[in-house]
Amino acid sequence: MALRKLYIPLVVFSVVTLSACSAIPGPLVSKLSGKESYRQSSEAMMPTLKMGDVVTSETINGTYVPKAGDVIVFLPPESWGTSGGYMIKRVIGVPGSTVGCCDARHRMVVDGKPLDEPYVTNKRASNLTFGPTAVPEGRVWVQGDNRDVSLDSRSHRRSGNDGTVPVSSVIGVVDISTAR
Repeated sequence: MALRKLYIPLVVFSVVTLSACSAIPGPLVSKLSGKESYRQSSEAMMPTLKMGDVVTSETINGTYVPKAGDVIVFLPPESWGTSGGYMIKRVIGVPGSTVGCCDARHRMVVDGKPLDEPYVTNKRASNLTFGPTAVPEGRVWVQGDNRDVSLDSRSHRRSGNDGTVPVSSVIGVVDISTAR
């Protein structure tokens, strides 16, 4: 009998709690979990991400330490003239590095060494050639994996800051395994 008295309030409490959890808005859940979802809106990251793929990124909150190869979500500089919103690209150059294109085998060159990029399916790492560009402190050089269509640091070299993106504009680091 005593168990029965506890059972009904426990069931009511569980139903109310579960109902309340489903009513929590998405942004609050993502703030609590430290993760956000983003949709890839172009073919610029193919084959890694297809247009329309949704990925999860770890929210940075100003603590990002750039690593070459990271796929990041960022807000592009105003000088890029984009219509707002986020972009998803791969970090090629970190602060203090130099980036150029291309060596005799059409590979990107970072700090004087050819870059191995198995995620790029194009025969050329870039059809835009350029000499070594220094990546300033506090900035990163980004490129899409589909170099034929990606508008990235290469395309914006003359838009100010040699096409680099402020580290402070990085929103998150993408977990590629979450692409769906």
